[in-house]
Amino acid sequence: MKSRFRYKLEPRYILLFATVILIALILLSYKFDYLFVPVRSKVASFMKPMEKGISVIGNGFEDLKEDMKTKEELRKQNENLQAEYDELKKKYDELLPDSYELENLRALFKLSQNYSSYETVGATVIASDTTGFNRTFTIDKGSKDGIKEDMNVIAGNGLVGIIYQVNDNYSLVRSIIDNNSNVSATILKSSDSCIVSGSLKLFDQGYIQIREIPINSTAANNYQVITSNQSSKFLPDILIGYVSNITVSSDGLSKEGYLTPVVDFRRLDKVLVITTMKESVTR
Repeated sequence: MKSRFRYKLEPRYILLFATVILIALILLSYKFDYLFVPVRSKVASFMKPMEKGISVIGNGFEDLKEDMKTKEELRKQNENLQAEYDELKKKYDELLPDSYELENLRALFKLSQNYSSYETVGATVIASDTTGFNRTFTIDKGSKDGIKEDMNVIAGNGLVGIIYQVNDNYSLVRSIIDNNSNVSATILKSSDSCIVSGSLKLFDQGYIQIREIPINSTAANNYQVITSNQSSKFLPDILIGYVSNITVSSDGLSKEGYLTPVVDFRRLDKVLVITTMKESVTR
């Protein structure tokens, strides 16, 4: 059997040998600089594209770093703006009821000025029927506040209805859009008498009924309609609404049509109760 001679070179000897060679090359490069110029030129030519690639990669990382920094700054700015928006919205939501309340009070004050010849008491709607139209509703004033049955109620720009039931601390109001409501009225300009009748069916289209207009009436669309002095319960000269679509009635003896109320019965909140009674005006 043949035996082979194996020699294993230890790593430390390899490292020592490489170090000696490297030192020798360094010394030779200093001693014989001109001999290494071609080598350095070749190495430089070889390394130049690599340096360019490394530079491009480095710049790319730097741009990426800047982009990430910019995005982080924008994210923080967005968070700050969102926080400011949430805070402003919260303050707005807190002030909105007060603003709405102030708007209503201003409207009531203006309305009271328009009917300054009558004594009035402000009231808040605290309950209404389920139709969504406020055909009847409850206010937070009652007999302890001087409220009585048949007192007229106004809001917005004119007539809302009349008190039909009074308790100590609250009262019930029947509005002019209720099917059981009938108001003696006068059409301005033409000075024609008429009857304004409630109609929930018509009010779904934004109207109530106006009837018993004289057959020879010259009343036209958009004529104002006010309460008449002929009414036994309603005070005179309170604006009710505007005439629309007048036609001859089916019996041919009078005219009829629609009336657009001046009060928004879908958004009643604050009202004025006229404490002056019709009977005291006609005495």
